[in-house]
Amino acid sequence: MEKKIQEEYNDHCTKTLSVLPEEADTYSYIHVPYLKNNKKEETDIIQDICDNLLVDGPQLNIIEAPAGFGKTCTSYEIINTLVSNYKNAPIPFFTEFSRDRQARVFSHIFVREVDRSFNSVKSDVVIDEVKQGKIVVVLDGFDELLHDKGDSLDDNVKFENAEPMLETIGELLTSNAKIILTSRRSAIFDGEMFNEWISRYEDKFSINRYKLDKPEIQNWLPSSRLEMLNNTSIDITKLSNPVLLSFLRFINDELFEKLCKTPSQIVEYYFSSMLNREMDRQELRMSPQQQTELLKFVATDMCDNNYTADSKERIIKVIKKQGAELLNEVRTLYSPKDRPTIDKLATTLSNHAFFDRSNQGENNIQFINEFVFGNYISESIISCNDEWFASDERFVEPAVLSYLARDYASKKILWHNLKSMNEFLELSTRMKFEAYLTDNIENEVYSNADITSINIKDLDIFKVGKIQGSIFNECLFTRINFNLDNFEDITFLNCAFWDCTFKSHKPPEVNFYNCNDNNDFIHNIEKQEILDNSESKPNIVYYIFSKIWPIGSSSIDRLHYFTGNLFKTDEFSRREINKEIKRLKREELLLGANDVNFISINKTKIVEIKEILGRN
Repeated sequence: MEKKIQEEYNDHCTKTLSVLPEEADTYSYIHVPYLKNNKKEETDIIQDICDNLLVDGPQLNIIEAPAGFGKTCTSYEIINTLVSNYKNAPIPFFTEFSRDRQARVFSHIFVREVDRSFNSVKSDVVIDEVKQGKIVVVLDGFDELLHDKGDSLDDNVKFENAEPMLETIGELLTSNAKIILTSRRSAIFDGEMFNEWISRYEDKFSINRYKLDKPEIQNWLPSSRLEMLNNTSIDITKLSNPVLLSFLRFINDELFEKLCKTPSQIVEYYFSSMLNREMDRQELRMSPQQQTELLKFVATDMCDNNYTADSKERIIKVIKKQGAELLNEVRTLYSPKDRPTIDKLATTLSNHAFFDRSNQGENNIQFINEFVFGNYISESIISCNDEWFASDERFVEPAVLSYLARDYASKKILWHNLKSMNEFLELSTRMKFEAYLTDNIENEVYSNADITSINIKDLDIFKVGKIQGSIFNECLFTRINFNLDNFEDITFLNCAFWDCTFKSHKPPEVNFYNCNDNNDFIHNIEKQEILDNSESKPNIVYYIFSKIWPIGSSSIDRLHYFTGNLFKTDEFSRREINKEIKRLKREELLLGANDVNFISINKTKIVEIKEILGRN
């Protein structure tokens, strides 16, 4: 098994290098910044996770990251480190998911993957070994099995779609089982239902959540190259993508200097150089522009039909059907003696360097990475003459992230062409994408919304447009300037503000609960508020405790309550509720919970709470 894992790891390294310049002859994993259980960590994430796997007791580790930001590389690094550097470590069982055309049952998929990897052992024996901690399960790309439809479904329905998979995982996590699950960041993992699922299992297994951030450019490029890039017109933080950073790391000095003179062309040059190389590699008489059209056809079909991997035969069929005119045009470029048939040409293209063998299903292929996939989705969006729609919101994120390093005009075109699809995105996702592609946030669609887990930097937001009645939860703002005159009744829960500033010509209508900053940002806003020395209204206290302990319930269903729900009322202002929660915590009638999203009743004060609710 150890030999098989190392072979899989070596294959992964080879595939990663195959879409980089020829100078790239050595693969190395580059560590990215991350949060562990919402706290920034400086330790090596691979070592932290591998060390955790040696701790007794069942354990679930969730690794979240945006599309193309290192989830799969991190998974491979974990399994390789376990077998190479740790004695008596559990044997890794790794499986990488792709989105399939058919709806599938996770428990069946899991058993099938077990049978495929351990073909000489019965699946129930392997599952027992997992529960005993002798095998660690690594499920890469868990989100590919989630077919949610953005804002068209409420959070409860989205969680219900994911819950059977989580229940299967929960059933495995007994005795000494260890499971690692990677996923794109999904609202499912930030909502009340998921947090309740965690609290339901907190006595049965431990959970660690890792959130990967953008790569730190200084970890990829030598200081001399960093300095050259800093002297260009491009914002180098926009290059924070592992594929682009690897490209810039390995190209020769002459080419690097050339690109620094036209930094807006870095992405275009990457793709054109790889496509030119493909012409040589496969003796393919198909220009980079023609290859782009062909790859765009495949990406479009995936978006239309909701899949990310399919059999080679089906991909060839898509190439022949969607690219028939293009293939015939290319055939005329060959001499009659060397002219390939349509079938042969389509088969050659199915072996393109930008395609990769998928781990899901025999002979399945997919785009080699999310950055490449996203680029061709973007090409499809921009060239669409009608309103562009995808079968699932999953396809928008890689498109947006692939365009971060493009010039401002190109990003604005992409944002404009996404306008119809934006109606189906969760508002948190839509706000994040607006920030990424327009360098601003001003759309009034974000009023009366729950904005969760966005991470934005270097913006001056709501210079125009207003936002009112919204709640921001677990968001990270870095060097953001808030135009607070356009914020009305806004609540920030569990948010962090690093080097942020604000403008305000009137008392701000924002309030903070359990938030942090590094420059008195929160204090400087709160001191501008009109002081309210009035006594708290008894009915606010009653409202808070009746939400936690509803009328008609003979007992408290759960001691932990999702804090954000307390602010969803027209009966009191957010500021009044926030003030009262803080007072109740000072008086220890309410306590903080293990998860910052929750608040809990102090069981030792139950008599006083009963008096408030009139239940004596």
